[in-house]
Amino acid sequence: MEGIFFYWFGWIGWIITTFFMKKSKVRTAVSFILLLLIIAGDHTYHLTGYSVHAPFILIFLFSLVFMTKTKGFMQLYYLICSLIISIGYVCFCLFELFDPIWLFFDRKWMLSFVILYLILMLVKDPTHRLAVVLIGICNGELLYSMILTKFFGEIEIGNFVFLDALAFTIFFILIWNSLEKIAQFFEANIHKGKARRNY
Repeated sequence: MEGIFFYWFGWIGWIITTFFMKKSKVRTAVSFILLLLIIAGDHTYHLTGYSVHAPFILIFLFSLVFMTKTKGFMQLYYLICSLIISIGYVCFCLFELFDPIWLFFDRKWMLSFVILYLILMLVKDPTHRLAVVLIGICNGELLYSMILTKFFGEIEIGNFVFLDALAFTIFFILIWNSLEKIAQFFEANIHKGKARRNY
């Protein structure tokens, strides 16, 4: 069933942020955004030649707002990174369309791993990885939909297939960020232990 992973990860994220995170503005904002995405999941807006799903619009807008907090050179760098991810997304989707035989396991997993690899190579700051990925994938979906419209007519932008792949990508990025924090925690404790022994 398409969209089940989007709703599943959305509810899991909402439960974690609402009941397990410390009370803060960040927790409130993330919980609100996740709940809004879940509510808007089944809403679609029809534009000239396109059907745009509401979660796609919300994700794109929220990621752009978050990206405006970066200034100067880093903002330009992150925009370039998002462009690279967009190109990677479009290339993957076009290869899937014209030569699906090379997809040797589930599309969502393969696409998520490709995007994860790109973002880890391009962005080292964990707090900005999600925003860069969201902007990149949304731009890629827009570009891919424009290409398909020329051949197949009206296309759905940000459908449940897209949202499922996006949910997996976000999940893998969060897992990787958590592993990095755990590694940093153990590294810091090891250095403290060595310092105490030397003292």
